Order: sequence, then C-alpha cells, then structure tokens
Amino acid sequence: MSNYGITAENLLLTLPEALAKDENMLALASAIADELALRPSEIASLLIYSRINELPEDMLDILAYDFKVDWWDYNYSLAEKRKTLKDSWNVHSTLGTKRAVEKAISAIYPDTKVDEWFNYGGDPYHFKLLIDATYENIDPAKHQRVLDRVEYYKNLRSHLDGIEYTAVPAGYCRSYGAVAVAGMRLEITVEVAVYGVE
Repeated sequence: MSNYGITAENLLLTLPEALAKDENMLALASAIADELALRPSEIASLLIYSRINELPEDMLDILAYDFKVDWWDYNYSLAEKRKTLKDSWNVHSTLGTKRAVEKAISAIYPDTKVDEWFNYGGDPYHFKLLIDATYENIDPAKHQRVLDRVEYYKNLRSHLDGIEYTAVPAGYCRSYGAVAVAGMRLEITVEVAVYGVE
C-alpha cells in the first residue's frame, strides 16, 4: 500500500470509524474508493492553482472572471495572463500599497519599482514608476495597460507623477528613456551613451 496518493486503501483510511463498522457503508465506501482509484488523471485535471502554467488561455480568462481579477485584460499576452492570475491573490490582499502597484506592473514589465515622492522631492502622496524595459517592447498599448493597472492598484490618495523607462542592451551600450504621463500621449526620449569603446 502506498503512503500517499489516491489508492482505494488510502481512501478507505479516511472513512470515519463509525461508518467503517457498518457493513453496508463499508461496502459502499469500498466501491466508491475502487472507482476513484482508477481515475487519478481525471482528478488531477481538476487541479487549478498548481496548473496555471499549463491551463489553456480560455480557461485563464474564465478563472480571472471567477476570481474577480477586475484589472484583467483579454488582450494580455499568454505570459501576462498567467503572471497576472498567479499574482492576483497577493494583489487582492495588498491593494492600495506600493507592493501591489509593483506586483501588478511587473506582470507587464518585470522588475518595476515605485519611487515615492520623498525620494525625488515630489509632492506628498505622489510617486513615479521606474520600469526596466530592457527585454520588453515599449508601445502605446502596453503603456496604457500600465496606466490602467496603476489606477486600479494604487491608493486613492496617491497620484502618479510619471513613468520612467530604462533599457540596457547587451554590450557596452546603455539607453535611457522617459515617458511623461500626459493624457493618452506616449512620449519616449532616448539618449544613448556608449561606454568601453576606444
């Protein structure tokens, strides 16, 4: 007999002693345990949380609705959907905090940081986003998703002063970018400084 897993023997071990002494109940429990022991793959297909990286995209959309992931966007990439769904439980418990904003934006741009007002001399309750876009594309659609998420996750009294994108390509080149939040307009300024070139 296996110590773990879905076997008829293990299932019968969970039967309360009062029922195990009743011959009719024991016979019924044995028949059910035998059937369940034949179906471990079917039972495994019901696992959700541990299989988010394997679930099809349409299932992720359904789960996001069921778990009230209100910031869900059906246009997210598959990777963004998986990360957003996995992070949603943590985000729900930390809504309105710096951590929630960083977690939420990190599904789009990994390693996003919130720079609070007192670090850069801004007005109280203001903040900036520092986004590392080294391995990601910067485009208006992604930028709008960032703005939408910030509005959902941030504290109601907090205000976004701006978003700074940075990118560090391979080699000796380092690029800097900045985006000003001005309505729906996306502005990117890039300065390239090359180091190590003789």
